[in-house]
Amino acid sequence: MLTIGENFTMNRTSEVEQPHQIVEAALIAVPFIPVHTVDGKGWGGPVSVLPDRQNPARLIHDNRDNRYRYWRIFGNAYANLQPIKGLNIRSSFGLDYGNFYKRSLTYSYKSGYLESDRTASVMEQAHWTRWTWSNTATYDFQIGKNRFETLAGAEAFRQEDINFSAKREGFALETPDYMWPDQGTGTSEGTGGATAYTLMSYFGKVSYAYDDKYLASATLRYDGSSRFGKNNRWGTFPAFTLGWRISQEEFMKSTSDFLSDLKLRFGWGQTGNQDMSNVAIYDIYVTDYGKGSPTWNSVWGTAYDISGKGSGILSSGFRRNQLANPDLKWETTTQTNVGLDFGFLNQALYGSAEYYIKKTKDILYLPGYSAIKGEGASKYYNGASMENKGFEFSLGYRGQTQSGFGYDISGNISTNKNKITYLPSSVLMDFGGGNGKWDNGLGRPYGYNGFFARDFYGYVADGIFKSQDEIDHYARQDGKGIGRIKYRDLNNDGVIDDNDRTWIGDPTPDFEYGLNINLSYRNFDLTMYFQGIQGNDVISNLKRTTDFWSVSDTRSNKGRRLLDAYHPISNPNSNIPMLSYIDNNNEQRMSTYFVENGSYMKLRNVQLGYNFPTSVLSKIKLGSLRTYISAQNLFTIHSKNFTGVDPENPNWGYPIPLTFTFGLNASF
Repeated sequence: MLTIGENFTMNRTSEVEQPHQIVEAALIAVPFIPVHTVDGKGWGGPVSVLPDRQNPARLIHDNRDNRYRYWRIFGNAYANLQPIKGLNIRSSFGLDYGNFYKRSLTYSYKSGYLESDRTASVMEQAHWTRWTWSNTATYDFQIGKNRFETLAGAEAFRQEDINFSAKREGFALETPDYMWPDQGTGTSEGTGGATAYTLMSYFGKVSYAYDDKYLASATLRYDGSSRFGKNNRWGTFPAFTLGWRISQEEFMKSTSDFLSDLKLRFGWGQTGNQDMSNVAIYDIYVTDYGKGSPTWNSVWGTAYDISGKGSGILSSGFRRNQLANPDLKWETTTQTNVGLDFGFLNQALYGSAEYYIKKTKDILYLPGYSAIKGEGASKYYNGASMENKGFEFSLGYRGQTQSGFGYDISGNISTNKNKITYLPSSVLMDFGGGNGKWDNGLGRPYGYNGFFARDFYGYVADGIFKSQDEIDHYARQDGKGIGRIKYRDLNNDGVIDDNDRTWIGDPTPDFEYGLNINLSYRNFDLTMYFQGIQGNDVISNLKRTTDFWSVSDTRSNKGRRLLDAYHPISNPNSNIPMLSYIDNNNEQRMSTYFVENGSYMKLRNVQLGYNFPTSVLSKIKLGSLRTYISAQNLFTIHSKNFTGVDPENPNWGYPIPLTFTFGLNASF
């Protein structure tokens, strides 16, 4: 028997993205500057005594035409041949094609004393093609109580990316209809490039079950990637699982009315990762001909004269951008897990519990490097190792009442402890976190910046100085004074310096959890999904603006928390530093003052739906008709001590938006 099938999907996305750092610009803009000039035709902006902060309303207005369009076409076609019972030979080919286009326009402007007559049009286009060709053969058979499932196959994957852009400056008219690169009279620039990589995999699997009580499976993969050199291109990754369905044993028959399922399982396996640049194994040289900064009037390209300004007619040279590493190899993760699945009361009460240990070695990474190595010393390495271990537990209850009210309520909770177990000596001190001496990132969790939570290394803030006597009897601290932050002398040497820094936070939560609620009654259904994390730390860089007058500049807008700053007479109980035009105490240094509780719980999704009855559908010749309304991120509950807007995005980014959706699904 031969079966042929296919599926095909096409979608289009169009969006105007937010201007760069628009949230920051809006928060620090001085509020007394008007949006428009008095006549309503121009833009308000800073006067000479104010800093050069752009009018955020102008930034949004001038960005209105910078829309991108993204087309995506993807699908799959397959053929499945069954020459004999139990044997299936299948070949499938999947294609994913994307097309991205964007035109960005830069208009001239005058906003207070800020002005620019520069106009520009940039056209960007990118294409990528991904295809996957899979060929498998499966054969399932049974001998008595022995059941076998076998699989053998090969799969090829290819991704190709092409991008190019054209830029032109100098336009006589500033309208979207006119500002195409052909109409510009100023400097022009074109860029473009292409990259690709290929994966090839051979794999096999054998699964065995005896009387549906004793279960085992073994898998072997042999993967090759063009991202690696010829000497390390291929990697072998085995795995196996064992299972024991205890509830099927004879000695458990007496409990079948109460205990409907109990299975113990064990697994061990290795997986490979090749997620890095397509050209990581090569020396890379670039020709940045004539490139420079329009803001600072500087040239940093590879063609310039002795004055450094560039003439535009010199031959272009090359500069090194990356060092080769042909010895890169697969990053390998080894995971061991043991779990228990259970069900009670005919699976009305169900759940699972699992413990896992996951160790990753030869992590692929691109570290920073010392300036003494010179330009272009960037290089990919294998080297760091990391361990994750944790516990996952889920529990659910489902059923239906005689009146037709159905319910399925399930929850899950998981823990994960993460730490770096090895760092190469080349990065251990210079880039291994900590103080670069005896204290480094080994044994610490993977952080936001590199392989360690070095963002969470700093001073312990211990309140603020509130009396001269306290200042006189405290350790030597440059810049200390009444109303200034006091830093703890951790090594008790009487001096506050770099040696008093320590690890002051952990980005890894103590646990994560989720709750799914599915309810139905007659033709109505209601679903809710809650998600949260507990016990993680986040860094509030936003606090530097809300709590300090001296940070950045003293003439930008500040946060409302600044109104509650310490004052020895009017507000002596505050722990927000006293207002100051200068920062002699270096209070922008990383300290526990900026580390906050990032725990939260969110109602991620809620949806109410209605399925029209068949009596209605038969009259309008429809197979099914469903309408629904849903909301995403309806509310967030977080720590009362968190000073930002959204702990999931604690700094300058947009808060996760609240979205409402109305829908109608019909089939004919």
